[in-house]
Amino acid sequence: MKKTVKFLTALLWANIFVLPSSANTSVHINSTALSTIQWQDVSFSDKVTTTLSEQQKQAFTAQFAGVESPIAAYRIPANQGTLEVEIISPVTGKSVFVPSAVVLDSNFNVAASYPSSEFKFYEERGMQPNRFAAELNLTPATSQDYIYLLIYTTQQDLSKTTMVPHPAKTYAKGTGKQPPSLDDIEVKHSLNGQITVNVSNTNGTRFIGMPTNVFSSDKKAAQPVGSSAVAPAAPTAKTVNTPVVQDTEAYFNQAVTKAVKANDINKALNLVNEAEKLGLTSPRQTFLKQVSSK
Repeated sequence: MKKTVKFLTALLWANIFVLPSSANTSVHINSTALSTIQWQDVSFSDKVTTTLSEQQKQAFTAQFAGVESPIAAYRIPANQGTLEVEIISPVTGKSVFVPSAVVLDSNFNVAASYPSSEFKFYEERGMQPNRFAAELNLTPATSQDYIYLLIYTTQQDLSKTTMVPHPAKTYAKGTGKQPPSLDDIEVKHSLNGQITVNVSNTNGTRFIGMPTNVFSSDKKAAQPVGSSAVAPAAPTAKTVNTPVVQDTEAYFNQAVTKAVKANDINKALNLVNEAEKLGLTSPRQTFLKQVSSK
């Protein structure tokens, strides 16, 4: 069974973004440098592999990575609903490229940051090698044709190593035998390696391209929810009395309307559910109005 790690996406407004709870530092990237990158297109359901080497070091990464790191840079379609992005970095020989990643909106604003701590190490199993891997669930806001994924490594990670099980132990486990008493192998973190990215559609509700202010509550963010035949009952209405909340409610109303007109009812319901977690009630009314008018 494929094991993946799903975690919550930070939300964007202008140049402000919120990091996942495990991170506590900001990433600031020069927009001029981003505009000169040759972004590789990733089609849905295609696995794209990029080979990285220290000869491909990018000077602009030193500002936020602490080292000139090679990069894997991808342009991902953002007009086909919620995305599931799988990132894999396999151990090659006795070294591994330990990834960190940022997601940018269509205007190259940083929308979400995923430090290396979000990439979990998985031991070799079946046809899968020893690897670092993560799975992102992203919902681009409307009116975006593409979002961007930038992967790099950091000086902090290069100073570390990873212990990998001896191949004889892995083989013994796979055949149901007692693993031999052999030392694990120390794998160096390197500027050389491979990154594999796979993009597919999913039903998550983590948004790229929205204000962050209204999400700064003490409540824990909910896990992504799947499709539902019936939306749950609306919570008690809350007064919308700030420009930011009004803008956010307008965004949800527009997004719900667009989803219903595109006959994407599951997405519309996800939007309604997410809005109601924020105490916004008009998106449900918009949903019912649009459905009844079809």
